[in-house]
Amino acid sequence: MKRIIIGKSIANKVMMVSVIFRTTKPCGGGVSTVLECYDRYFDGLRHIPTWKYTNPLNKAWYFFYHWVELVFLLIFDRRLKIVHIHTAAGSSFKRKMIMAKTARTFGKKVILHMHAADFVEFYETASDKDKIINNIKACDILIVLSPQWKDFFVKIGIGEKNIIILNNIVTPPSEEVLKKRIIQSPNIQPQLRFLFLGWLGKRKGIWDLLDVIVTHHENLKGRFMLRFGGNEFENEIKKLIKDNNLEDVVQFEGWVNGEKKVELLEWANCFILPSYNEGLPISILEAMSYGMPVVSTPVGGITEVVKNGENGVIVEPGNKEQIWNALKHYLDNPEAIAVEGRKSLDIVRSYTPDFVLNDLKKIYEDLL
Repeated sequence: MKRIIIGKSIANKVMMVSVIFRTTKPCGGGVSTVLECYDRYFDGLRHIPTWKYTNPLNKAWYFFYHWVELVFLLIFDRRLKIVHIHTAAGSSFKRKMIMAKTARTFGKKVILHMHAADFVEFYETASDKDKIINNIKACDILIVLSPQWKDFFVKIGIGEKNIIILNNIVTPPSEEVLKKRIIQSPNIQPQLRFLFLGWLGKRKGIWDLLDVIVTHHENLKGRFMLRFGGNEFENEIKKLIKDNNLEDVVQFEGWVNGEKKVELLEWANCFILPSYNEGLPISILEAMSYGMPVVSTPVGGITEVVKNGENGVIVEPGNKEQIWNALKHYLDNPEAIAVEGRKSLDIVRSYTPDFVLNDLKKIYEDLL
């Protein structure tokens, strides 16, 4: 039975605007996962998608079609009071500002929920910085994922009183699943089972990780396995694995979601995401909710949840020697996996639905 945290009296008055999320195909990564989680605890989550994974012409048509849908609802649906917009940087931000301006034209409250990992780069290289700032200021609330991101937006001129930190959200596995996890069986081989989930471009650090595995292949044989999922660059990934005979230490899973993602989370006992920039990755929170230590980088809000030496290892972006030392830490100290994993479980509790959605409910109530 569905457990409701945000009831119909509020849910009816809120329209989410984001990437598509009710799909099994490659979509919006962590933002889609956030919306999937929200959907489980809203009594009828209302949603308009503005982007899906397709060719540029279809993307433009898809956005226009759903912009018209929003206009129609703003005119005729008197229940609608708040438009809650989830955005990234770049073209995502530009699309969402069209939706925000449209909502304001009809007198609706607008929440801008910032998920961008690369917003700093987007802003610093923009020729229209004043326009970006004015668009954000025009929204009633800016939601960010960590104190570091709040500091950044205050620094560029967004009023502190209009910025709210709201933790990203993760649905934890059941206690039964946690008890049954393979991590509880030390005789399972290989003992070190790493998982990576994310887009396969340079930003997430997967190529650095694979370079480390190529370099230290002999040391990893029989002791280590990396399974990883994502999309884009699939042919290049497969070629690298084949050319370097990595099949005994690396397993590429393609695009991962649904039951396949759950299977991987239950299989793994460590998580790695050596990113160059981030907001606060849902994939890290998911791994922590399964009791895993995490190897990642000090970017975005990651150090809010990954504490070096407590529930993981922090490495500098692009530093392959540090990535290797992090892997070696768990190879040489397998007992640290369970100890640090329990610390992850403690930290991640404030990112579960009961905490996050009650905070979001108060944001809505204050705006209504």
